[in-house]
Amino acid sequence: MNPEDLVTAVKEAFGQYPEDVLGPIKMADEGFGWLREILITIQREVEGENFALRVAKLAAAGAYLADDIGSYCGAEHETMRQKLQESGVI
Repeated sequence: MNPEDLVTAVKEAFGQYPEDVLGPIKMADEGFGWLREILITIQREVEGENFALRVAKLAAAGAYLADDIGSYCGAEHETMRQKLQESGVI
């Protein structure tokens, strides 16, 4: 299949150009990275305070989830980008 047909197939499948299909995944990857940093900062701010145990645990859980989901989204973004590059679509 030639690259023009692949672009058409992606547009038909996703309703967007290939670069636009990858945009939300890249945004999620970056956003989860920012969220992780925010939650780690909250966690560090409350460490050492007796009343803050629950806040520290929530911040740690949020940081873990953000890191895990961010890693997943980042890997998916790279996989999709590589497949599109290998096929000559982008």
